[in-house]
Amino acid sequence: MPVTSLPPAQDTELSLSVERAYRESLVTDRLGGIWSLVMAKCLLAQWAILRYAIPVSGPLYIWSLTLIMAVVASLYYLHAHRVKLYLLPTHFRVNAAVLAGLVVSLGFVAYAHFALGLVSASLAAALAAVLLGSWSLARAALRRAWPQLFGAFLWWGLAATALRSPADQALLWLGLGMLCAQALPGFAVAARASRRRL
Repeated sequence: MPVTSLPPAQDTELSLSVERAYRESLVTDRLGGIWSLVMAKCLLAQWAILRYAIPVSGPLYIWSLTLIMAVVASLYYLHAHRVKLYLLPTHFRVNAAVLAGLVVSLGFVAYAHFALGLVSASLAAALAAVLLGSWSLARAALRRAWPQLFGAFLWWGLAATALRSPADQALLWLGLGMLCAQALPGFAVAARASRRRL
């Protein structure tokens, strides 16, 4: 009769590896949802500052302080869950490649709008929403998750809305997209994975 209920050594190592991968996936899913909320807060607050002429420096008091606190909290959260986040991960290659393509594409859109002035704010917001919708579609395909598929369609609807809206509403549509099309589906996927694990 075995003294312990643990499986043999190879099976134990495999079980621990699967458990670690699940824990890392759940932590990064939750962290992605939290960062989507942070970006939604910054975009919506910046829109309100510009729309209502609030005498507050958005880059200093909204963006800088929020992002610094979010980075510190994220590092503490990762440390508390013993998860290392690599800038260039060696696993999940497809996911990392799609994310890198998204970041580069959004950088080009931002450069074309802010530095070159080639695209209007409405067009820049619409392009960003299309790219973020494509990211959600890729995530939905990789994870087989319908909430992120819903998020992709919502992003594309917001892109069409932003394209027809005044330029001063560009940040509003991006902020609502981060909240409704990015954060909420991300939390839904994390909650479903957590329930399935139980």
